[in-house]
Amino acid sequence: MAADTADLVDKFGDLPDEVLTELHSMLSLYSIDAEELFYKWEEYCLKHEDIKPNLKNIMAFKQDTREQFEIEMRSKSKTAQTPAGRAGPRAVKNAGDMFNMLDGLVPSTPRTGQAAAKRKFEKASYETPLAERTSRLAVGSSPIAPSSAFKLPASPATAAIPFQNRIDPGKVMEVLNPQIEIPKLPLDGYDSYKSRVELITNVLVPRFSYKPMYQKLTESSQYLDDRINDYADAIQKEHDIPDEDFCNPSAKLPEEVVVVGRIVSDVMESQKRTNEASLLLEGSRGKGEGKRVRLDVTALKGYAFFPGMIVAFKATNPTGEKLIVKSILSPPRYPEAASAISKLEEERDKLVLGNLNVFTAAGPYTPDDNLDFEGLTELVDRIVETSPDVVFMTGPFIDTEHPKVKLGDFSINPDNFSGYILEDLFKEKIASELKRITNSLVILIPSTRDAVSKHVSYPQEPLQRKLLGLPMNVRLLPNPCVLSINEVVFGISSADILFHLSMQEVKSAGKGVETNTFARLVDHVVAQNHFYPLFPPPEKTQVGYTTPLDVAWLELCEFPVKPDVLILPSTLPGTVKVVNGAVTINPGFLSTKRQSGTYAFMSVESPAEILEGEIQDPDAVKHRIYNRARVEIRRI
Repeated sequence: MAADTADLVDKFGDLPDEVLTELHSMLSLYSIDAEELFYKWEEYCLKHEDIKPNLKNIMAFKQDTREQFEIEMRSKSKTAQTPAGRAGPRAVKNAGDMFNMLDGLVPSTPRTGQAAAKRKFEKASYETPLAERTSRLAVGSSPIAPSSAFKLPASPATAAIPFQNRIDPGKVMEVLNPQIEIPKLPLDGYDSYKSRVELITNVLVPRFSYKPMYQKLTESSQYLDDRINDYADAIQKEHDIPDEDFCNPSAKLPEEVVVVGRIVSDVMESQKRTNEASLLLEGSRGKGEGKRVRLDVTALKGYAFFPGMIVAFKATNPTGEKLIVKSILSPPRYPEAASAISKLEEERDKLVLGNLNVFTAAGPYTPDDNLDFEGLTELVDRIVETSPDVVFMTGPFIDTEHPKVKLGDFSINPDNFSGYILEDLFKEKIASELKRITNSLVILIPSTRDAVSKHVSYPQEPLQRKLLGLPMNVRLLPNPCVLSINEVVFGISSADILFHLSMQEVKSAGKGVETNTFARLVDHVVAQNHFYPLFPPPEKTQVGYTTPLDVAWLELCEFPVKPDVLILPSTLPGTVKVVNGAVTINPGFLSTKRQSGTYAFMSVESPAEILEGEIQDPDAVKHRIYNRARVEIRRI
């Protein structure tokens, strides 16, 4: 008991007795140690605003932990349950449909062509065949389904807050550069985005159409090696280090040298979190023989690492078995976005009516208890009313993790049935809303959780216009993507790298370590010059879904230049901050599992003030968007 108390005080700080009592009860209830409890507390804080460990917050944390534990236990019991015995073979009325899973869609005499489809729709009232099939499977009508006595655990979505009862609609949650005034929208004389917006993609879009999940180990390992070698070259140039100072980190190194490699972890269980005792450094095959060596970071005053992070250390290795890190070399500075004076003058002339105005929203777009997309409808109402120049929307649009999508528990209009059920759902619920936007440029970025995307891995090719029935003012771009709107460089990715990093990061507060969690996580992304520097990604048991990486193609996730604006949607609370010179926006999700969420609005001033000031290099003028942009995080 005394040891537990000391550990709790070490992790949480000095606490009142009643708080310590509650924490002690959690230790015994879940059979965990103080460190693991503290990790759970950190994760809880990330999902909420920064909160203090007082009695009220600890009780709420305790309740949340209990609910999560019960859900996990019900899920495990569901997986472990097996039928005691199987019934004998069942008579089948029609040989053309095993277990009647196709619900009569396959008649005993095969029919093909449009005539057969027409006869089917004339025969009976239409409901989505997938919905009928899966709903019967769920209640035990098939031998492969759970028994009728089995009850699925209640979904937390049953307690969802109705959209009309949402909390503080329209409230501004956070503001960057409040001194910049928002112009009255729509702008006077505004007709369309076409005369004000020039879109240029800074990536080769056709390269994203590779064959997904067809990885060769040699290609994947070569890319991982190249990342280390390229970082070593950049570090050498940045710090002017001679070749002879670079050494193999796994060799015996009695004197202090420079080593470069990738942070890896030897934690094998997905439920365990990476810690400082599990850190290793992996060298490249060319300069480090591909070996891994354990790290000793006790000499560092502060640090923040994560698996997959490429680092450069000054270190020694007296025995060849443990690398003793003395200091961390600051990461290289990568090229920043800049333009010639003539280009900035063109941008100024385009924005003669007023600021460049941008809406940003991220999926999911509807809570777990319905597929009504009320939040999306409200967002489109605001867009139609104000006519911004550009609208960024990231997936998932039709979320594969949505309970009703998983079960096929939805219906679509039979008059519009094309044979692609999920695409038809997209047309009815999303494309129909986007068609209402006529004066703005809409840019859609997919997600690996999109049910309407045939490309299942990250990086990911764009969605398909023809199947989704989208208008021509909607541009479909890959995930991730770097693009320019006029001269403003945007980087955008739908992968939740910030939340994933928060789950895997190992940190120790100290000199040079950013204390703000959001800023520190974003700085990892910018410093690594990569949209998804974490490797490997977290398992499904950790975050609730998988993130399939195509390692050989991860070079498509590297920044060609550091973006002026970095859009990284995350399950973490929506926020905006200038990090390493980039205006970084997490718009939050437009809809959470239980209630409506947030989106972002940005208004960027023209570069007139920059052009009037002193310019040192007329061919490479920095955009300084961090001084020109007002960004608001708003509740829908």
